[in-house]
Amino acid sequence: MSKQIILSSHYFPCIAYFAYLVKYPNTVIDTGEHYVKQSYRNRCIIYTSNGPLAMSIPVIKKNKTPMKDVLIDAVDDWKTNHWRAISSAYNSSPFFEFYCDELKQILFKDHSGLTNLNTTLLQHICYELGIKNRSKTSETYITAKDADLDLRSALNPKKEFTASDSYPRYIQIFESKHGFQRNLSILDLLFHEGPESLNYLNNLKS
Repeated sequence: MSKQIILSSHYFPCIAYFAYLVKYPNTVIDTGEHYVKQSYRNRCIIYTSNGPLAMSIPVIKKNKTPMKDVLIDAVDDWKTNHWRAISSAYNSSPFFEFYCDELKQILFKDHSGLTNLNTTLLQHICYELGIKNRSKTSETYITAKDADLDLRSALNPKKEFTASDSYPRYIQIFESKHGFQRNLSILDLLFHEGPESLNYLNNLKS
């Protein structure tokens, strides 16, 4: 039996997240787990002229709310703010114009639930990357077995994730200011590398 990879639902997930989707077809995204604040579940990190920037979706939740029940707070104009930051960061990158229109369209649709938005973005990016996304979603909390690889806590913006030995350099437009930044949101790889993004993911050491 192949190893089961357990992931959380993430917003514009990091590069490592997609590397696991590429390498392991038996992947389950757990939307029955409790929401964890200050995690990738509602935030992503992009590369701006001032360096890495964390962007968070405002959410409505109660104590120990399952991810599948977390709602997006529509009070703040966060979509405009996020897209303005993404455009400012990447509008001069080689492939921004190629991908931006459909991503913007998805982002600005009405998504009351956080996991609904995350899933829609994930499916679209997998399509753009050429990833045959065979991941499944569980609305019931998954208890990891010994043979499983549980990445729900490992992929966290507060932790230095080192499952890959290295993240090979690709050209980032602000690298001359702040150096090469590893394992950012998949947006960074997509806008800089375009169709070569899948080769990059395949070449990551696991």
